[in-house]
Amino acid sequence: MSKASGIARYLGKAWGAVATDLNNDGRMDLFVANDTVGNFLFMNRGSGRFEQTGEPAGVAYSAEGRPRSGMGVDSADFNQDGWMDLFVANIDMEQYAIYQNNHDGTYDDQAGLTGIGQATRLLSGWGLKFFDYDNDGELDLLLANGNPDDLIESFHPQVTYREPLMLFHNTGKSFQNVSQQSGPVFSKPLSSRGMATGDFNNDGAVDVLVSVNDDAPVLLRNNVGSQNHWLGLTLVGKKANRDAVGARITYQSGDLKRSRMKVGGGSYLSSHDPRIVLGIGQRRKIDWLEVKWPLPSGVAERFTDLPVDRYVTIVEGEGKWK
Repeated sequence: MSKASGIARYLGKAWGAVATDLNNDGRMDLFVANDTVGNFLFMNRGSGRFEQTGEPAGVAYSAEGRPRSGMGVDSADFNQDGWMDLFVANIDMEQYAIYQNNHDGTYDDQAGLTGIGQATRLLSGWGLKFFDYDNDGELDLLLANGNPDDLIESFHPQVTYREPLMLFHNTGKSFQNVSQQSGPVFSKPLSSRGMATGDFNNDGAVDVLVSVNDDAPVLLRNNVGSQNHWLGLTLVGKKANRDAVGARITYQSGDLKRSRMKVGGGSYLSSHDPRIVLGIGQRRKIDWLEVKWPLPSGVAERFTDLPVDRYVTIVEGEGKWK
Protein backbone atom coordinates (compact mmCIF):
# COMPACT_ATOMS: atom_id res chain seq x y z
CA MET A 1 0.00 0.00 0.00
CA SER A 2 3.01 2.35 0.29
CA LYS A 3 2.95 3.58 -3.30
CA ALA A 4 -0.83 3.74 -3.59
CA SER A 5 -1.15 5.61 -0.30
CA GLY A 6 1.28 8.35 -1.41
CA ILE A 7 3.79 7.65 1.37
CA ALA A 8 6.41 5.91 -0.80
CA ARG A 9 7.30 9.05 -2.72
CA TYR A 10 8.76 10.69 0.42
CA LEU A 11 12.23 9.48 1.35
CA GLY A 12 13.49 10.00 4.88
CA LYS A 13 15.33 8.22 7.69
CA ALA A 14 12.31 7.49 9.87
CA TRP A 15 13.97 7.11 13.27
CA GLY A 16 10.67 7.45 15.10
CA ALA A 17 7.01 7.20 14.12
CA VAL A 18 3.71 7.58 15.94
CA ALA A 19 0.13 6.95 14.79
CA THR A 20 -2.38 9.45 16.16
CA ASP A 21 -5.52 11.35 15.15
CA LEU A 22 -4.43 14.97 14.86
CA ASN A 23 -7.54 16.59 13.35
CA ASN A 24 -10.27 14.65 15.17
CA ASP A 25 -11.70 13.10 12.01
CA GLY A 26 -11.42 9.54 13.34
CA ARG A 27 -8.62 8.58 10.96
CA MET A 28 -5.13 7.73 12.14
CA ASP A 29 -2.42 10.11 10.93
CA LEU A 30 1.34 9.45 10.99
CA PHE A 31 4.11 11.69 12.33
CA VAL A 32 7.61 10.57 11.32
CA ALA A 33 10.84 11.96 12.79
CA ASN A 34 13.69 12.08 10.26
CA ASP A 35 17.32 12.45 11.26
CA THR A 36 18.92 15.53 9.53
CA VAL A 37 16.08 15.91 7.03
CA GLY A 38 12.62 17.39 7.46
CA ASN A 39 10.06 15.46 9.52
CA PHE A 40 6.98 14.06 7.77
CA LEU A 41 3.38 14.58 8.81
CA PHE A 42 1.15 12.22 6.84
CA MET A 43 -2.49 13.27 7.21
CA ASN A 44 -4.97 10.48 6.53
CA ARG A 45 -7.42 11.68 3.86
CA GLY A 46 -9.38 8.42 3.75
CA SER A 47 -9.61 5.66 1.14
CA GLY A 48 -6.03 4.70 1.89
CA ARG A 49 -4.56 8.06 0.88
CA PHE A 50 -2.16 10.22 2.89
CA GLU A 51 -1.05 13.82 2.32
CA GLN A 52 2.37 14.97 3.54
CA THR A 53 1.89 18.34 5.30
CA GLY A 54 4.97 18.62 7.53
CA GLU A 55 6.18 21.90 6.05
CA PRO A 56 2.95 23.96 6.14
CA ALA A 57 2.08 22.41 9.52
CA GLY A 58 5.31 23.76 11.02
CA VAL A 59 6.66 20.40 12.26
CA ALA A 60 9.20 19.62 9.51
CA TYR A 61 11.95 22.03 10.56
CA SER A 62 13.08 24.19 13.45
CA ALA A 63 11.80 27.75 13.86
CA GLU A 64 14.89 28.85 11.93
CA GLY A 65 14.00 26.57 9.02
CA ARG A 66 16.71 23.99 9.68
CA PRO A 67 16.23 20.20 9.70
CA ARG A 68 16.91 18.61 13.06
CA SER A 69 17.95 15.13 14.14
CA GLY A 70 14.55 13.76 15.06
CA MET A 71 14.64 10.42 16.88
CA GLY A 72 12.11 9.49 19.57
CA VAL A 73 8.50 10.71 19.13
CA ASP A 74 5.18 10.61 20.93
CA SER A 75 1.72 12.14 20.72
CA ALA A 76 -0.65 13.10 23.53
CA ASP A 77 -3.16 15.80 24.46
CA PHE A 78 -0.85 17.18 27.14
CA ASN A 79 -2.89 20.38 27.69
CA GLN A 80 -6.32 18.70 27.59
CA ASP A 81 -7.85 20.94 24.93
CA GLY A 82 -9.26 17.98 22.98
CA TRP A 83 -6.54 17.97 20.29
CA MET A 84 -3.54 15.68 20.12
CA ASP A 85 -0.09 17.29 20.29
CA LEU A 86 3.35 16.03 19.23
CA PHE A 87 6.78 15.62 20.77
CA VAL A 88 10.08 14.84 19.05
CA ALA A 89 13.55 14.51 20.59
CA ASN A 90 16.56 15.84 18.70
CA ILE A 91 20.34 15.96 19.10
CA ASP A 92 22.48 18.35 21.18
CA MET A 93 22.35 22.07 20.25
CA GLU A 94 18.97 21.59 18.58
CA GLN A 95 16.54 21.38 21.54
CA TYR A 96 13.66 18.97 21.68
CA ALA A 97 10.32 20.05 20.22
CA ILE A 98 6.88 19.95 21.84
CA TYR A 99 4.37 20.87 19.16
CA GLN A 100 1.05 22.25 20.41
CA ASN A 101 -1.88 21.65 18.08
CA ASN A 102 -3.47 24.91 16.86
CA HIS A 103 -6.66 23.11 15.72
CA ASP A 104 -6.17 24.29 12.12
CA GLY A 105 -3.53 21.92 10.78
CA THR A 106 -0.62 23.95 12.16
CA TYR A 107 1.51 23.61 15.30
CA ASP A 108 3.59 25.86 17.54
CA ASP A 109 6.75 24.60 19.21
CA GLN A 110 6.30 25.27 22.92
CA ALA A 111 9.74 23.98 23.98
CA GLY A 112 10.88 27.46 24.94
CA LEU A 113 7.77 28.41 26.93
CA THR A 114 7.63 25.09 28.79
CA GLY A 115 11.31 25.13 29.73
CA ILE A 116 11.88 21.81 27.97
CA GLY A 117 13.93 23.50 25.25
CA GLN A 118 16.52 24.95 27.62
CA ALA A 119 16.66 21.79 29.72
CA THR A 120 17.41 19.63 26.66
CA ARG A 121 19.68 22.02 24.73
CA LEU A 122 22.83 19.94 25.30
CA LEU A 123 21.12 16.53 25.23
CA SER A 124 20.34 13.95 22.55
CA GLY A 125 17.02 12.15 22.97
CA TRP A 126 15.91 8.67 21.95
CA GLY A 127 13.27 7.04 24.11
CA LEU A 128 10.40 9.12 25.46
CA LYS A 129 6.80 8.86 26.56
CA PHE A 130 3.91 10.93 27.88
CA PHE A 131 2.40 9.06 30.84
CA ASP A 132 0.91 9.88 34.23
CA TYR A 133 3.64 8.62 36.55
CA ASP A 134 1.97 9.86 39.77
CA ASN A 135 -1.64 9.12 38.73
CA ASP A 136 -2.87 12.64 39.43
CA GLY A 137 -4.70 12.82 36.08
CA GLU A 138 -2.07 14.86 34.20
CA LEU A 139 0.25 13.47 31.52
CA ASP A 140 3.89 13.81 32.51
CA LEU A 141 6.95 13.26 30.30
CA LEU A 142 10.02 11.05 30.65
CA LEU A 143 13.06 11.35 28.36
CA ALA A 144 15.90 8.84 27.84
CA ASN A 145 19.03 10.53 26.51
CA GLY A 146 22.53 9.78 25.25
CA ASN A 147 24.80 11.26 22.61
CA PRO A 148 25.32 9.04 19.54
CA ASP A 149 29.03 9.93 19.25
CA ASP A 150 31.29 8.29 21.83
CA LEU A 151 34.04 10.81 20.98
CA ILE A 152 31.81 13.89 21.46
CA GLU A 153 33.61 15.00 24.65
CA SER A 154 36.95 15.34 22.85
CA PHE A 155 35.74 18.14 20.60
CA HIS A 156 32.67 19.50 22.40
CA PRO A 157 33.44 19.96 26.12
CA GLN A 158 29.89 21.03 27.02
CA VAL A 159 28.38 17.78 25.77
CA THR A 160 28.83 14.30 27.25
CA TYR A 161 28.41 10.86 25.69
CA ARG A 162 26.41 9.55 28.65
CA GLU A 163 23.51 11.72 29.72
CA PRO A 164 20.91 11.61 32.50
CA LEU A 165 17.29 10.62 32.23
CA MET A 166 14.84 13.49 32.63
CA LEU A 167 11.37 13.57 34.18
CA PHE A 168 8.96 16.49 33.73
CA HIS A 169 5.88 16.75 35.93
CA ASN A 170 2.76 18.23 34.33
CA THR A 171 1.24 20.67 36.83
CA GLY A 172 -1.78 21.29 34.61
CA LYS A 173 -0.33 24.64 33.59
CA SER A 174 3.31 23.88 32.78
CA PHE A 175 6.00 21.20 32.89
CA GLN A 176 8.27 21.15 35.95
CA ASN A 177 11.64 19.39 35.83
CA VAL A 178 11.52 17.02 38.82
CA SER A 179 14.42 14.80 37.78
CA GLN A 180 16.62 15.56 40.78
CA GLN A 181 13.80 14.81 43.22
CA SER A 182 12.77 11.53 41.60
CA GLY A 183 15.51 9.13 42.64
CA PRO A 184 19.27 8.57 42.34
CA VAL A 185 18.94 6.97 38.90
CA PHE A 186 18.28 10.44 37.47
CA SER A 187 21.76 11.51 38.56
CA LYS A 188 23.46 8.62 36.79
CA PRO A 189 24.60 9.37 33.21
CA LEU A 190 23.57 6.65 30.75
CA SER A 191 24.03 5.98 27.07
CA SER A 192 20.27 5.49 26.75
CA ARG A 193 18.60 4.46 23.51
CA GLY A 194 15.15 2.89 23.62
CA MET A 195 12.66 3.39 26.44
CA ALA A 196 9.36 1.63 27.11
CA THR A 197 6.73 2.08 29.80
CA GLY A 198 4.83 -0.76 31.43
CA ASP A 199 3.44 -1.77 34.81
CA PHE A 200 5.58 -4.87 35.39
CA ASN A 201 4.31 -5.51 38.93
CA ASN A 202 0.65 -4.59 38.25
CA ASP A 203 0.31 -2.07 41.08
CA GLY A 204 -1.07 0.70 38.85
CA ALA A 205 2.17 2.69 38.95
CA VAL A 206 3.60 2.67 35.42
CA ASP A 207 7.25 1.60 35.41
CA VAL A 208 9.99 2.31 32.87
CA LEU A 209 12.55 0.12 31.08
CA VAL A 210 15.52 1.82 29.42
CA SER A 211 17.87 0.11 26.98
CA VAL A 212 21.48 1.26 27.32
CA ASN A 213 24.08 1.13 24.56
CA ASP A 214 26.75 -1.52 25.32
CA ASP A 215 25.41 -2.02 28.85
CA ALA A 216 22.67 -3.72 30.82
CA PRO A 217 19.15 -2.28 30.59
CA VAL A 218 17.84 -0.21 33.49
CA LEU A 219 14.44 -1.02 35.04
CA LEU A 220 12.84 1.82 37.02
CA ARG A 221 10.19 0.78 39.52
CA ASN A 222 7.61 3.50 40.11
CA ASN A 223 7.05 4.05 43.85
CA VAL A 224 4.79 7.10 43.45
CA GLY A 225 1.82 6.16 41.26
CA SER A 226 0.33 3.66 43.71
CA GLN A 227 -0.09 6.46 46.27
CA ASN A 228 -3.02 7.75 44.21
CA HIS A 229 -6.09 5.94 42.87
CA TRP A 230 -6.27 4.63 39.33
CA LEU A 231 -8.01 2.39 36.83
CA GLY A 232 -6.17 0.23 34.31
CA LEU A 233 -7.75 -0.66 30.94
CA THR A 234 -7.13 -3.39 28.42
CA LEU A 235 -9.08 -2.53 25.26
CA VAL A 236 -9.92 -5.23 22.71
CA GLY A 237 -11.33 -4.17 19.36
CA LYS A 238 -13.66 -6.26 17.24
CA LYS A 239 -14.71 -4.11 14.26
CA ALA A 240 -11.89 -1.72 15.19
CA ASN A 241 -8.29 -2.96 15.14
CA ARG A 242 -7.72 -5.54 17.85
CA ASP A 243 -5.29 -3.36 19.84
CA ALA A 244 -7.78 -0.46 19.71
CA VAL A 245 -5.10 1.98 18.49
CA GLY A 246 -6.93 5.27 17.98
CA ALA A 247 -9.49 4.70 20.73
CA ARG A 248 -10.34 7.83 22.71
CA ILE A 249 -11.07 7.32 26.42
CA THR A 250 -12.87 10.06 28.35
CA TYR A 251 -13.56 9.74 32.05
CA GLN A 252 -14.83 11.82 34.97
CA SER A 253 -14.07 11.55 38.65
CA GLY A 254 -15.67 14.33 40.67
CA ASP A 255 -14.14 17.60 39.50
CA LEU A 256 -11.60 15.79 37.28
CA LYS A 257 -12.48 15.15 33.63
CA ARG A 258 -9.79 13.87 31.31
CA SER A 259 -9.41 12.46 27.81
CA ARG A 260 -6.74 10.08 26.53
CA MET A 261 -6.04 8.50 23.15
CA LYS A 262 -4.31 5.19 22.59
CA VAL A 263 -1.60 5.92 20.04
CA GLY A 264 0.50 3.50 18.04
CA GLY A 265 4.29 3.41 18.04
CA GLY A 266 6.36 6.17 19.59
CA SER A 267 9.69 6.29 21.42
CA TYR A 268 12.64 4.73 19.56
CA LEU A 269 12.86 1.01 18.71
CA SER A 270 10.48 0.36 21.60
CA SER A 271 7.02 -1.05 22.26
CA HIS A 272 5.02 -0.01 25.32
CA ASP A 273 2.65 -1.94 27.57
CA PRO A 274 -0.65 -1.82 25.62
CA ARG A 275 -2.68 -1.24 28.78
CA ILE A 276 -3.77 2.29 29.70
CA VAL A 277 -3.68 3.55 33.28
CA LEU A 278 -6.05 6.40 34.19
CA GLY A 279 -5.12 8.34 37.33
CA ILE A 280 -7.67 10.11 39.53
CA GLY A 281 -5.50 11.39 42.41
CA GLN A 282 -7.03 11.02 45.87
CA ARG A 283 -10.56 10.73 44.47
CA ARG A 284 -12.11 7.38 45.28
CA LYS A 285 -14.59 6.86 42.45
CA ILE A 286 -14.86 7.12 38.68
CA ASP A 287 -18.30 8.51 37.86
CA TRP A 288 -18.28 7.35 34.24
CA LEU A 289 -15.97 6.33 31.46
CA GLU A 290 -16.57 6.47 27.70
CA VAL A 291 -14.64 4.60 25.03
CA LYS A 292 -14.98 5.83 21.47
CA TRP A 293 -13.64 3.01 19.33
CA PRO A 294 -11.56 3.85 16.26
CA LEU A 295 -12.80 3.48 12.69
CA PRO A 296 -14.22 1.53 11.00
CA SER A 297 -16.31 1.15 14.14
CA GLY A 298 -16.51 4.69 15.55
CA VAL A 299 -19.03 3.55 18.18
CA ALA A 300 -18.95 5.11 21.65
CA GLU A 301 -19.72 3.05 24.76
CA ARG A 302 -20.23 4.45 28.25
CA PHE A 303 -19.56 2.59 31.49
CA THR A 304 -20.43 3.30 35.12
CA ASP A 305 -19.91 1.45 38.43
CA LEU A 306 -16.27 0.91 37.57
CA PRO A 307 -13.82 -0.28 40.22
CA VAL A 308 -10.65 1.58 41.15
CA ASP A 309 -7.12 0.38 41.82
CA ARG A 310 -7.37 -2.62 39.49
CA TYR A 311 -7.17 -3.58 35.83
CA VAL A 312 -10.27 -4.35 33.77
CA THR A 313 -10.81 -5.52 30.19
CA ILE A 314 -13.31 -3.89 27.84
CA VAL A 315 -14.21 -5.72 24.62
CA GLU A 316 -15.79 -3.63 21.87
CA GLY A 317 -19.54 -4.16 21.59
CA GLU A 318 -20.04 -6.18 24.78
CA GLY A 319 -21.26 -3.18 26.80
CA LYS A 320 -19.58 -4.30 30.00
CA TRP A 321 -16.19 -4.58 31.65
CA LYS A 322 -14.64 -7.67 33.12
